[in-house]
Amino acid sequence: MENMNVAYLGPKATFCHEAAIKYFGEANNLMPVTRIDDVFRRVINGEANFGVVPIENSVAGTIVDSMDLFVTTNAKIHDEVTLEIRQNLMAKIKHEAIKKIYSHSSSLYQCSKYLIDNFPKSEYIETTSNAKAAQHAAEEPDAASIGPALCAKEYGLNMLEESINDYKHNETKFFIIAKNTSLEQKNKSMIIFSVINKPGSLYHALKAFKRHRINMTKIESRPSKIRKWDYVFIVEYENLKDPKKIKKFLKNLEKHCGYFNYLGSY
Repeated sequence: MENMNVAYLGPKATFCHEAAIKYFGEANNLMPVTRIDDVFRRVINGEANFGVVPIENSVAGTIVDSMDLFVTTNAKIHDEVTLEIRQNLMAKIKHEAIKKIYSHSSSLYQCSKYLIDNFPKSEYIETTSNAKAAQHAAEEPDAASIGPALCAKEYGLNMLEESINDYKHNETKFFIIAKNTSLEQKNKSMIIFSVINKPGSLYHALKAFKRHRINMTKIESRPSKIRKWDYVFIVEYENLKDPKKIKKFLKNLEKHCGYFNYLGSY
């Protein structure tokens, strides 16, 4: 794909920027925006053909801001891209001169043991993005930052130490969002549904998965944002090879739902 407008959670040199480059390459117009809901808005309004948003980290779990926007908007899932997360320590100074370490809260969390073991006396400061952290490290004489390697290149920092995250199997999944769903059936799909408020409603809905031999790989509940204490269920499942069987399964499931929304396949 070329000549596409692609909105992503910015600024430049973040992991989301890296994911956008990995999926779309650099031959497209990659547009950084300041908030996750801005990515959704650009896509829904037609200002962007696609959007890139973080959806889940293998260590920290679901990014609820992204997930909730699928509940409250009409955005669909076009595909996914998974990025191995390598947190790096970057600065213009040497280890012993570091008194402050800037980073996004997620990155600080993913490197918490490393920080305690190596910089117990330093101040850890949260920023809105890893790019902002790198900017602080570039401008302040006693500061370092943690983040993706792109930040070192963008802000002229030295890579003091690579892959400092506590868990080496650290990955983040990003969804490629679009205004409409793709007709192509891929490995997995995601749906959102609610059930009627009466005994056994959820049981009967979930029973459809067993009846049609659908393997559910993830389920979680989120507030519907419509009424207080009203929840929807977000389910990821593996697709069968036969699209007709999947269609039959979805039709059967929808009978037990008060609200149903097919988000897409990836």
